[in-house]
Amino acid sequence: MNLKRVLLIAALLPSLHARADHPVPADSPDAYYEGRVATGEDHSVAMGFPGIVLHLHVRAARVRAEVDVSGNAYFDLSVDGGPQRLIRLGEADHSIELLASDTPGEHRINLTRRTESWQGQCRVRGFRLDDAGELLSMSRPGVSLVFIGDSITCGAGTEISPTGQMSDPVRSNGRNSFGRLIADRLGAECFLVSYGGRGVFRDWQGIRAIANAPVFYERTLPDDPTSRWDFSKNVPSVVCLCLGTNDFNQGIPDENEFVNAYVEFVRKIQRDAPNATVLLVDSPMTIDGVSPRHTTAVAYIEEVVQALRSPLVRHVRLMHVPGVPGDGHPTAADHVTIADFLLPYFNEALAKTPKS
Repeated sequence: MNLKRVLLIAALLPSLHARADHPVPADSPDAYYEGRVATGEDHSVAMGFPGIVLHLHVRAARVRAEVDVSGNAYFDLSVDGGPQRLIRLGEADHSIELLASDTPGEHRINLTRRTESWQGQCRVRGFRLDDAGELLSMSRPGVSLVFIGDSITCGAGTEISPTGQMSDPVRSNGRNSFGRLIADRLGAECFLVSYGGRGVFRDWQGIRAIANAPVFYERTLPDDPTSRWDFSKNVPSVVCLCLGTNDFNQGIPDENEFVNAYVEFVRKIQRDAPNATVLLVDSPMTIDGVSPRHTTAVAYIEEVVQALRSPLVRHVRLMHVPGVPGDGHPTAADHVTIADFLLPYFNEALAKTPKS
């Protein structure tokens, strides 16, 4: 073999090496999923709630994620804090390129599930890294916040396109939600436990026999009744509930039915997080019109607080926001306004939280 050929092969080796790949299981301890996820016996990781973030710290040139989707799903991908790249996944198996570089390096990758709970479930089957690539461990926040709600908490309507309808999944983005904004400002973990159209005891159509908030709160995957969330995995410091929009959508609900259901739900939350501050936030969408929906909802929540008689439960009087024209869901700018308003309540609650 002549010298030129030897030198050519030697020059190609790093490139060939970078293009080779090896599998890494989705449930690797160094893959950090922020939010509720379910791990399968095949080491896959499933997600159903919005705003879940896959955090990867890698030393690699190339990284791919093997993902399958039911329904349509949208993700935001950011590498090293750079701009978000929109990824659309239809109902199929996918191999998503998370990182592609000519040379190995250390990088941080964030892949955020934008879409709402009712818009399908996603499952990460595993990762493919270049042959020399590896996942690196990362530290996790010591504070956790849980946001329970409906489409508002999901971030529905925060991505507005001229031709998009509310049912278009590209219009929703959990990354823009007030909960995500608050958690980011506080350097805390964010758990969006929310489902569009659902309420305390009835949904937007008035249906009671459905997985409303007290039911999906118990689940890891909101549409899977067999997936039970292990509350020992995440004990939050603050739980924020923004509910009532859908209970009042078909008119003012029965006082006792709403108040009693809400009281029992908060008691369930306190069972699972006894030291957490629980903030009951008014809906920013309900207004008084033909009937005094907002005024009545506020009065009902006051009754809930009085019935519980707990120093850790607080009613927060949230303002009405303009929302998407003709729709009412808060815009991305509205979510910033809501986060600005709520942040002092979270700071106050965290200041009182016992240090573990």
